[in-house]
Amino acid sequence: MNVARTSPAINEAWGVIKVLSGDEQARALAEAREKHLMDMASYMDDARYEGRQKEKLDIAQKLLLKKMPHEDVADATGLSLENVKSLAPGLIQ
Repeated sequence: MNVARTSPAINEAWGVIKVLSGDEQARALAEAREKHLMDMASYMDDARYEGRQKEKLDIAQKLLLKKMPHEDVADATGLSLENVKSLAPGLIQ
C-alpha cells in the first residue's frame, strides 16, 4: 500500500476503482468502454495485418513477372512457397 501513497497515478486509479465498485451502472459503463477499446484495437491490428499481407502479395506478383524463381520470391516476401505458386501458376518453374 506504500506504493499507492507515493504514486499519484496509482492513488488516482485506486480512487476510480473505489467509485466504480460502488456504482453498478458506472461499473457496467466502464466495462463496456473497456471492451469497446479492446475491440477497436483488435480491429486495427487485423486491418494492419491484412494491409501487410496485400503488400506482400503485390510485391510477389511483381517479382514473379520479373521471372524471379518461386523459392526466391517466397524467401524475399515471407509468403509460403504454395502461396507464391498460386499467384502465377505456369509463369515460371
